[in-house]
Amino acid sequence: MKNSLLFGILALAVALLAALLFLKYDSNGVNSNSLSQNISVGYLAPNYGFFLSNGSYVNLSAYKGHAVVLWFVATWCPTCAQGNEALNQSYQFFERHGIKVIELELYHDLGYQGPSIASFVRSYASDAYTNNTIIPALAGYNMTAAYDPKGYLDIYYLISANGTVIYINGSPASTLGQLEEAINSSLNNSL
Repeated sequence: MKNSLLFGILALAVALLAALLFLKYDSNGVNSNSLSQNISVGYLAPNYGFFLSNGSYVNLSAYKGHAVVLWFVATWCPTCAQGNEALNQSYQFFERHGIKVIELELYHDLGYQGPSIASFVRSYASDAYTNNTIIPALAGYNMTAAYDPKGYLDIYYLISANGTVIYINGSPASTLGQLEEAINSSLNNSL
C-alpha cells in the first residue's frame, strides 16, 4: 500500500513538472517568455505562421499587400460564435473593402474540447465562409503566445496591407461597428 501511494505521488509530481515545462517551452524548445511581445497599434505585426483548415501552412506575410483581420477564438466560446454571426451578417462590407478575416483557433483551443475551426465557422458564418471572407485557421503555440499571451478570448487585430497593426479590439459581436469605422477611416490612409 505504501509503495503504490509513493508511486502515485511521484507520478503526480512528474506530471506537474511536465505541465510546467510545457507552459514555459513550446514543442520546438522555444522559451515562451521570449515570445510574448507588446503588439501595439503602429507597429509591424509579428510574422507567425498558421495552418489553414485545408492543412496548408502559411505565414502572415503571405497576405502582405492585403489588409486582414486576425481574430483569435476558441471554438467552445459563446461570444466567439456570436462574433461569427455578426460577421456573417456584414461579410459584404469586408468583401467590398477587400479584407479577409483570418479566424484563428487559439493553440489547442486553450485546452478545452470544441468543434474543428472549419466546422465552427461553417456553423455560425456560413455565408462568410462560402464567400471566403472568413478563413478558418489554427494558430500554433508561438503565434498564440505572441498575440494572446494571457489566453483571452475573442481578440482581433486589423492589420494594414503593409503589415502594420492599425486597430486592436475584442468581441466583434459587440464591437463590429467600431471595427468598420476603423476600416473606413483607415481607407483614407491607404489601408
